[in-house]
Amino acid sequence: MAVRRVVAGDDPVLRFRGAVSLQYGPGWVAPWRVPHEEAELHLPEGGIGRAAMPAGVRVTLRTDSRVIGCRYRADPAPRLNGPQELPRLDVVVDGRITDTVELRCDGEDAEFVVTGLPGRMVTVELWLPVYHQFRLRSLVVDPASALAYDDVERPRWVHYGSSISQGRGARSPARAWPALVAGRAGLDLTSIALGAACCLQPMSARLMRDLPAELLTACVGINVQALGSHSPAAFTSALVGFVATVRERHPTTPFALMSTIVAPDRETVPGPSGLTIVECRTRVREAVALLRRHGDRNLHHVDGLDVFGPREAGAGLLLEPEGTDRLHPGPAGHPVFAERFLAALRRSLCVPVPA
Repeated sequence: MAVRRVVAGDDPVLRFRGAVSLQYGPGWVAPWRVPHEEAELHLPEGGIGRAAMPAGVRVTLRTDSRVIGCRYRADPAPRLNGPQELPRLDVVVDGRITDTVELRCDGEDAEFVVTGLPGRMVTVELWLPVYHQFRLRSLVVDPASALAYDDVERPRWVHYGSSISQGRGARSPARAWPALVAGRAGLDLTSIALGAACCLQPMSARLMRDLPAELLTACVGINVQALGSHSPAAFTSALVGFVATVRERHPTTPFALMSTIVAPDRETVPGPSGLTIVECRTRVREAVALLRRHGDRNLHHVDGLDVFGPREAGAGLLLEPEGTDRLHPGPAGHPVFAERFLAALRRSLCVPVPA
């Protein structure tokens, strides 16, 4: 890199939006989506690395620099079924994606520089990769540039889900469906979605309960069915208990509970506990109805098939090719998902309808 002004990763001018906690090491900062000191309590059977994957996390600041650079270290993604996730980072300037950077992802220090910023005070966001652990060493800017903390506050949205919500299959981090919804609705996203680990764990409910939020959402069912974490009756009980735990500190916050989207190859296939995807959807709907009958009028049901159903699967909007277990929206599917999900939130008045 040319001579630039270096902004250390722990400089207070930087804001890590969407991070639940920050881990500090020798010369680096790593955002986590659980309290990193207790990560093993959230995922005692393994998979802790997914909590360190900064899905939905963005490093933000305001600057008039014409360049923004980043020194970082990123780890490879785990081996996944179907197409592999690419290590990409988005540079977003005043809400518009200006660059998508392909990261070096071998656990060694690396760097990149993006030029062509406006040269006036703008908000710059670095949307971090959704499936690769990331440690920020520093940012670099023009030597004489001004820097300021991004202090704009927006309604806070906390979302819980599986790899479908973590951003699997998106073209880049800021194009994952939760990021698109947040941008269009003016929300400050915190994603606690963990691939292969969305089984209504009590620790996840406690985390959601304890995070500040003006909007709560969850998409549940696919991991419960696939992993057999709950019998049919236990799934309903776990749903009720999960919502009840969150409601201890968010008694009236709008809360939308969505069943899983279409899974063409396993809709009626029993999982290890006997649950099918069709039955999971029924039980999500019934659990919401039960809680509403008991007074939770701010809890709302969203049918996953209304957001992303057979029509979208037939249109080739899923990530995985025919002949494989198709579960995730692909690059062209995430914008469709975002549009439909946001429409569902507006219908239930969880977010305001534009004038």
